[in-house]
Amino acid sequence: MTQIKIENPKGAEIIKLKEVPCKVEELINLTSSPSEIDDVTNELGIPAELLNVGIAVPTSLEFLNIGLKNAVYIPRQVSERAGGRKSLYYICKGETIMAGIYTAECGILKRYVTRLSGEGCPAKTGDMYMEELKNIEGRLIYQGVGTLNILNEQKGIGEIKLSQTDTKQFSIGATDETEIWILWSCIKVEDKAFAAIKAKL
Repeated sequence: MTQIKIENPKGAEIIKLKEVPCKVEELINLTSSPSEIDDVTNELGIPAELLNVGIAVPTSLEFLNIGLKNAVYIPRQVSERAGGRKSLYYICKGETIMAGIYTAECGILKRYVTRLSGEGCPAKTGDMYMEELKNIEGRLIYQGVGTLNILNEQKGIGEIKLSQTDTKQFSIGATDETEIWILWSCIKVEDKAFAAIKAKL
């Protein structure tokens, strides 16, 4: 088995969170009661996201080739409630949404998904998507593209194999990564984890 050569092993540093949250001074100055927190965070451009920890999964970020290993992926809930998101199958061509976050080694990566092709809703086999991982400051860590393959239309299950683009990004030499979208993209698991779920369908 050959070892992956680490081209840029400082992933933990690039995603590390600051000890003092961003815009905390403005938040303190603009808020005088708990009822104002939600409005003020929205005003400051740091709105709350509706994350569902009940369907979080362990995952690996080794494919990024930046020295990160074990992580937890927490999906943003597919919901019409404030802070929720659309299903990835129902976003329009050219539309981008923040789909969830990875937490690893004292830091966070935000996962953004863009639909690149296809006219109808829901998306169909052959439609292309782009996935981007960014640190909390918005720096592009990884960008990959892939084609959706629907495995079970009734349950909104599909797979996509992402290949890194040539766009300038922090990750160098990332390996291809296959992910499975379950329940219209509410849940995302790695390809190897899907076998256990598939057996129960």
